[in-house]
Amino acid sequence: MTSLANRISVRERGAPTREEGVVFDLFDKHVNFISGGIVQGAGFIFGLELTTADLIKGIELRASALASTKLYRRFEGSVRLPKVGDEKTHAEIWFSYLRRTEDNFFGIGPLINDESQTNFDLEQRSYNGLFYRNFTDRFQAGVYVRVANSGSFNGENDHDIPMDQLFSGNPNVVPITSWAPGFQTNTKILSYGVYSEYDLRNNEHGLTKGAYLYGRFASADGLAYPNNPVFQDYGWLEGEMDARVYLPLLSDRTSLALRAYSNVHTPKGGSQIPFHDLSFLGGRMYLRGFPTYRFRANNSLLFSGELRQTVWKMSEQRGADLVVFADTGQVWGDNRSQSNPAVLMNKDFDSRNWRAGFGGSLQFRYSKNFALRIEAGASNERTLIYFSFSRGF
Repeated sequence: MTSLANRISVRERGAPTREEGVVFDLFDKHVNFISGGIVQGAGFIFGLELTTADLIKGIELRASALASTKLYRRFEGSVRLPKVGDEKTHAEIWFSYLRRTEDNFFGIGPLINDESQTNFDLEQRSYNGLFYRNFTDRFQAGVYVRVANSGSFNGENDHDIPMDQLFSGNPNVVPITSWAPGFQTNTKILSYGVYSEYDLRNNEHGLTKGAYLYGRFASADGLAYPNNPVFQDYGWLEGEMDARVYLPLLSDRTSLALRAYSNVHTPKGGSQIPFHDLSFLGGRMYLRGFPTYRFRANNSLLFSGELRQTVWKMSEQRGADLVVFADTGQVWGDNRSQSNPAVLMNKDFDSRNWRAGFGGSLQFRYSKNFALRIEAGASNERTLIYFSFSRGF
């Protein structure tokens, strides 16, 4: 019988977005329990996946259904080619339906106060294609294309002011800072790009060691949508970078983990970016101590550091750890106006835009692929608790 640890694996696509999920084999690889797979803010995520695995030569079919404690849901069907020419080259095409019911929105810019907190509902259908190659066991690179049709509405969290009382999808709204491009309209975006990932992380003995580097470059353009007369001029170039290093301090029991992350959007000419596609900070992986998606703008920069200490070693891969951490970052960039002073204040990278959070975590490592972590993060605004099935960043 396969051991419990060997039945747990981590699955992550390299593009268009990285959405890591924990997969638990329930029945001979063909029925899996999944947790994760929806970017932050959904709460606890759970679902089932049906897969043909190795039943059909040269192809694998997958179908999954996910839901969360906040009633987010995702349905996905995919066709995966494990070998394209050789065992190192792979391809996948998939359709995804995603419904997010109460994502936070505070406005656009680095200085937005939390009194404007509201939430929105996002419904998205996307068609995706991915072609990638594992050049070595550690280095992967690929290309992708995506067409995503997204519609946004007032969110389902009634504790906030309804979003349409604070923001509008009409560019002629007064004041211009109340314009949230793409709100209450449909956006149809064609995007394509390249990515690479160099993963030198080692979870075999104690705390994570090594390094990780991810990079992605993409182009996005709005497609005509006949039932959307308000605004359709969307287009941007995008770059994403994620660099991490894990430094043992004298032994396997103590480690310093450092991360630098940036997501940069450059609008094409006078084009806009839908508010839900902007860079952001806030949440478990993107500035702890602040609510998810607390700050949004064209660009983001984040630095994180963790001091990790094993306090109970059960085996080479299993144990309990205490973690203290600090995060700092900022967002900047706003293309909604070239003359309005309130918008121009958001454009520049500036020392006044930095925000910081700090806190601690308790982590239990069950295997090299599976861990439980609970974190408390504090900032000048509030203290928040985060829970995840991961070793953190």
